[in-house]
Amino acid sequence: MNLETLETFLNVARNHSFTQTAAEMFCSQAAVSIRMKSLEKHFGAALFERDNNRIGLTKEGKLLLPYVKTVMETMRSAEKELYASQNLKNREIRFACSSTPGTYIFPPIIYAFTAKYPFVNIVNHVEYTHNVFEDIEAKVFPLGFVSQPFPPQKENLLYEELMDDPLVFCASAENPLSKKSEVTLEDLVKENLMTTNPRSSIIKYLELGSGLSFPKENIQAIGNIEGVKKCVVDNKGIGILSALAIETERKYGVIKVLRVHPPLGLTRKIYAVFHKDQPLSFPEEIFLDFAKNYVADLS
Repeated sequence: MNLETLETFLNVARNHSFTQTAAEMFCSQAAVSIRMKSLEKHFGAALFERDNNRIGLTKEGKLLLPYVKTVMETMRSAEKELYASQNLKNREIRFACSSTPGTYIFPPIIYAFTAKYPFVNIVNHVEYTHNVFEDIEAKVFPLGFVSQPFPPQKENLLYEELMDDPLVFCASAENPLSKKSEVTLEDLVKENLMTTNPRSSIIKYLELGSGLSFPKENIQAIGNIEGVKKCVVDNKGIGILSALAIETERKYGVIKVLRVHPPLGLTRKIYAVFHKDQPLSFPEEIFLDFAKNYVADLS
């Protein structure tokens, strides 16, 4: 019994046909039949039954099926890992990130990836979201990661959803709102609202989700997330930020998350973005798969 025999078994189970399986595997129908007979001999059981010219699995065949799938998936993973370890040496993976994923999500992913593949050079270019889109459209970077409330609406871009990015209102521990068990939407409108840049999607998303209208004179574009956090800590206003971005400040008690009533449930998504006419290279595919598995393990 070998891997080719196991793969043939999976194809016959999927196709319900020796003939179609033979065509897919570029071999004769007799070869398929010989492989399946050798598998039945190995397990000492009939694995197939014929019903109106359609090949189906017997009870024993159905019992065997998930084990064969596991074996083949494991071997494919092993082949991919061995291939990656040889073909990622001295390679560079470049991608663009908006502020939240680039600063608070991908650094530990990069660390874990380079620990596994130490000969890979990673370039993480952090910029505003609209610049990420522009760079992917211009093919400056083959891959990007952004945090957005809605899927990217770009005809020439493809995207994959990676994870949730919950948004929270936050204030200095010294702000009177931090002393309240709950704050209202009206409380929030009266405060200075710190945001990263004038083109941030957060304000539009916030106003759509809450029905609020923040006075323009109360919205201050600070430049980046770290600047917003500094203003919040110094009690210059409140912020609406990714919960991922303020974990350290919350830990040390200098920023408090405000409990809003009624709750708004504002959540963005982290998306991987790439150009539909620029297929990812093998190293980029490996990195994207690694990132998806990494964030999946966090949830």
